[in-house]
Amino acid sequence: MANTNTAPKKRGAVDMTSGSPLKLIFMFALPLLAGNILQQAYSITDAIIVGNFTEYGDDIIAAIGTSMPILFLMMALFFGIGQGASIIIAQFYGAGDKEGIKRAVDTIYLFLIIASIPLTIIGILVCRPILELINAEGRILEYSTVYLGVTFIGILPSFGFNLNAGILNGLGNSKVSLLFLGVATTLNILLDLLFIIVLGWGVAGVAMATVIAQSSAFIFGIIHINRKDYGFKISLNFRKIKPDFKLLKNVARIGLPGGIQNMLFSLGFMFLFNLINTINMEYPGFTTGFTSAQKIDAFAFLPIMSFAAAVTTYVGQNIGAGNIDRVKKGVRMTCLLGIASSVVICAIVLPFSANFLRLFTQTPEVIAFGQGYLYRMMPFIWILAVHFILSNALRGAGRAMVPMLGSFIGLWLARTPAAYLIAHFAPQNPSNVFFSFLIGWVTGLIPILIYYFSGKWKDNADRFVKKS
Repeated sequence: MANTNTAPKKRGAVDMTSGSPLKLIFMFALPLLAGNILQQAYSITDAIIVGNFTEYGDDIIAAIGTSMPILFLMMALFFGIGQGASIIIAQFYGAGDKEGIKRAVDTIYLFLIIASIPLTIIGILVCRPILELINAEGRILEYSTVYLGVTFIGILPSFGFNLNAGILNGLGNSKVSLLFLGVATTLNILLDLLFIIVLGWGVAGVAMATVIAQSSAFIFGIIHINRKDYGFKISLNFRKIKPDFKLLKNVARIGLPGGIQNMLFSLGFMFLFNLINTINMEYPGFTTGFTSAQKIDAFAFLPIMSFAAAVTTYVGQNIGAGNIDRVKKGVRMTCLLGIASSVVICAIVLPFSANFLRLFTQTPEVIAFGQGYLYRMMPFIWILAVHFILSNALRGAGRAMVPMLGSFIGLWLARTPAAYLIAHFAPQNPSNVFFSFLIGWVTGLIPILIYYFSGKWKDNADRFVKKS
């Protein structure tokens, strides 16, 4: 299909169907990286403040870390649908279909409104029983229950902000969400200081600060989408939403595999936390060490996540425009960029890992366990980088089932069993369970590599745009 893009391009939108692929992806990823840094600042700021200004800081850090897989599990399908909408919008934009973009925005917002209320109720009701299933106990159990209860109240604005970012990314505008996120992050830090240090609300204050901050970013996003001219007006009006259920089916076809993948990931981490909390009974501080190190790991991996997110929009627009050779060139360059970034990240993090961990805790055992995690997984993150980039490229092409399959194989057939086997047969050093991450990454990458190099993702690559 030849490039038939006729949509007028206004300031703020990025046409990724022409120009240097590497430059476009890199420049598009920079605002995403800044936004991801700000988003991670939420959890890092929370951990630093509670770790240094509360009586049971180590337990609160462990509680927040234990809560995350449950929170992500409940929201996984939301994020998958949001990513599906972003890809559809990118393909419509690449094809110059303005009406398709408007229909996609209306449809996905109706889904948000309908689904968020029951999800909030279910989350509040089931969070404690799930925490008990994964062996959370004592203060960790109590703090996790409070944190999740407050956080689930903010499900709608949390997903709404991410949905707005997905819409804008699909239009090629990764910068404006950064502005909103900057405001929200600043507000979150100020509220953390107020709620935790001044008012002494502890873990409830952490959750409330995040909910209020994300709500502000959500509202700003709606205002922008209604006012901004991208060569056409979206004009989001909740009273006049006109859903397109055929389009929602296509969004679900692309987004649900990613949502299911997120659910599987969250379930896998819940199984892992069951093991980690069990180990924590014999080795106190193990859970806190793992969750503290994960914050460092998550922060260090942000450049690669940003490149992977950028390649989704890049592939989506070029699929919409029919530029298959250009897709392959951009994906290849992004993989090389991800590998190079992984080497630099590892060289920075490992020598200073103890210093980074001391931001959250001064407990020697916790620091040692955190280093045990980082030294066993950080040297191999280049494998995960290739996994992320190729998976997002396939999603951008509308082929989301293979990344889901790779994630399932890597997580459930490799990493989770490996973690329990290592813990059983090599209990003398509990940190060795983290070698299971490498085992899972390698195993999960294999089917993705095979499918990508088979070229089957190119077959009828524009079918979603045509069907919509």
